[in-house]
Amino acid sequence: MGPDDSGKPPVVLLHRLGGWLSDWRHVAALLAEGRKVIAFDLPGHGGSRWEGSPPYIQTLGETAALLVGAFDEMGIEKVDLIGTSLGGCVGVPLAALWPERVNSFSIVSSALSPKRSLEAVRSAVDEGQVDRFDANGLPLSYPESLLTETFGIIDTHAIYVESLASRKAAGLWIQPSERGVGVTDVVGTLGRITVPTLILYGSKDKAYGKYRKNAQAALPSAIFDDIPDTGAFAIQEQPATTASMLRDFIG
Repeated sequence: MGPDDSGKPPVVLLHRLGGWLSDWRHVAALLAEGRKVIAFDLPGHGGSRWEGSPPYIQTLGETAALLVGAFDEMGIEKVDLIGTSLGGCVGVPLAALWPERVNSFSIVSSALSPKRSLEAVRSAVDEGQVDRFDANGLPLSYPESLLTETFGIIDTHAIYVESLASRKAAGLWIQPSERGVGVTDVVGTLGRITVPTLILYGSKDKAYGKYRKNAQAALPSAIFDDIPDTGAFAIQEQPATTASMLRDFIG
């Protein structure tokens, strides 16, 4: 999406856990005014089909390396990287370990958390979500009210309907991807980033704002800001405001 001749690096968009690239469609259209924009489906999500069973843990580092490989295949030297939720967490090792490939990095509502033990991750994901997944690890439907209670989302219905579809598409890859976040020192790796970084939170976010203080301590050079009148899924709730704030940062 967008022109190839802008003279600027392409913008790369990474979606949330259990989401797909279409989550970005409204933001992408606005960012594509004068810029090349590429949205990826992360491993096992959306149209990213994989042979065989997913691993027990899909690590952030492996996913980041796969993206760098995709950049190589596409002939892309450097990108303006933007990720939300899982996508923001994947972007952390990518920006930290491949700084020569990242012109700028923007995070929208992500769990910038410390590393947890495998036992703690198993407790949280395998045992703590028995009402959200069946015995085979496939996602079940959930009450729409959870979006407000857990994520602070105000206008839930359209997001709820799409989330059920995108989670069904991600299927068995949701829990492995979540475990990958849990076993990674995301906030510690954040401190290794040297590229210009913007970190945004929805003003009504109930899920990820708790990680802000430690993220500010880990990367004090980053710009932190709030997206007004939105919960944790800002790119879907307030796409115009989110796109404007991102565009002001990436130029």
